[in-house]
This record gives sequence, structure tokens and C-alpha cells, in this order.
Amino acid sequence: MPSASLTKTQKIIDISINIYPFTYKLLNKNWNKLLSDYLKKYPPALPVLNKAVGQLPEYLSRRKDILQKHPFISELARYEWLEVDIYERKRIKELENRRTRRKSKIFLLNPAHEICTFQYAIPDIVEMIENNQPLGKIYKQRTIVLIYRDPNDFSVRFFELSTSSLAFIELLKSRFSIDMVIYFLANAYKIDKKNYKNFEKEAMKLIKTLKKSRILI
Repeated sequence: MPSASLTKTQKIIDISINIYPFTYKLLNKNWNKLLSDYLKKYPPALPVLNKAVGQLPEYLSRRKDILQKHPFISELARYEWLEVDIYERKRIKELENRRTRRKSKIFLLNPAHEICTFQYAIPDIVEMIENNQPLGKIYKQRTIVLIYRDPNDFSVRFFELSTSSLAFIELLKSRFSIDMVIYFLANAYKIDKKNYKNFEKEAMKLIKTLKKSRILI
């Protein structure tokens, strides 16, 4: 009969495969050995088993032998972990009246989110692994991703941001009106009066996309 500790370890290993399916797909040959070593270095501090593998991205960032073959592996694991972490975050009720805010053109950024800057194009890597495409040599490609929980169905979604989209969202965090955000960005990008209307039009397209995606609420 297996001991309780062995059973717990196996449960953690099984949970880790569910949380990190793409990381597992790349490292599956040595996964059990890797997890055993991880648990020695990062023994679970909480009784919640899925939390026991929350530091795997940090652990992988120190595994030079694995990083030599998969230099993006710790970022991939972080990308996967955040999907679980954001899903499990406390539900925050929106207390302010949405209709009132929208009349004044003030929108709030969905509070259940994380903005991550990766050195590698992790969304593309995930797609390649999912489609069983050979990865080949992966080069660095700075990628900004907003990971958030949809307030309607609580699914976790991923939205890639450009540098300008990130600047737009950062200003929205300060609760400026849409008009003020567009004005500040136009000044920052030195948009002249001749091109202001076109700039405003593009900004409104972005707002429409963010609202439709429920990144703005």
C-alpha cells in the first residue's frame, strides 16, 4: 500500500500536468524526476495542492540545463500558471454604476488581470506546441500580454498588446476620461491637428475592441 506522502506527491504531479500542459509536453520524459526535485527545493507551504506548483516558473528559471534547450521555458510556465492564478482570484464586485461612468466616458480596466512582458513570443510558442509544430530555434521577441478573467463566464483570456495599446491601458488605470486619454497620447506621440481626427478614430477602434473583449468594463 503506498504511503500518504507518495500519494500526495503523485497528486501534485498529476495536478502539475493539468496546470502546465505545454511545459509538460516539452519536458514530459523527465517530468516526475523534475517535480520530485522541485518539491524538495520548494516544499508546499499551503495545504492547497495546486498552489504547491506555483513556484515552478521560478524553479525552471534556475535550471540552466533545461534553459539551454528551451530558453523560454520559465516564461512559458509563468504564462500557464497565471491562467490558474487569475481564474482563482477573488471575485471583485463592480460597485460603481456602469451607466453613470459610461455617460462621462470613464471605463474601468477589468480588475482580474495581469500585464506581462515576455522576452519570447509565448502565445506563438503555445500555438506551435498545441499544433504539434516543431519549434526549431526560438529567438527573443519582446511580447506584451494582458491575461484577464472574463467577468461574464469567468474564463481566462489572453490579449496581446502593442506598446501604444499598453500606454493607452496604463492611462485608463488612472481613471481619466476617454477624451483625456486620447489627448494625452496624442501629445505624447506628437500628433498634429491635421492628424488628430484619424488618431482619435483609431483610438476609438481600440476602445471598441477592449470593451467587446471585456477588458474594459
